[in-house]
Amino acid sequence: MDEDKIARQMERRRQLADRNVGAVVELLRRREELKGIYPAADLVAENVGWAV
Repeated sequence: MDEDKIARQMERRRQLADRNVGAVVELLRRREELKGIYPAADLVAENVGWAV
């Protein structure tokens, strides 16, 4: 693989991770009853809330 292709793949993965984190935060914002069910999701939502 060339370096440009690797860089594009890494950027795509970062974008997907950002999108997924954003989806978790939005879901927990809309559906308060889901908080506490999956502690890792709660942690992500709390940490992202401080960052934005």
